[in-house]
Amino acid sequence: MSARAALITGGTSGIGMATAKLLHSRGYRVAVTGQRPESVARAREELPEEILVVQG
Repeated sequence: MSARAALITGGTSGIGMATAKLLHSRGYRVAVTGQRPESVARAREELPEEILVVQG
């Protein structure tokens, strides 16, 4: 069985980032997107490296 996956738009801060952390801790493969370069950079530092963070 493959791992469950989640894509969280607006996941580089606030509720989106908290959701990304929660789902990752529960075994999901997680990707998050954000618009602002500074929030994307901060998310890359704060989130586990297994979470894909992209600017979009």
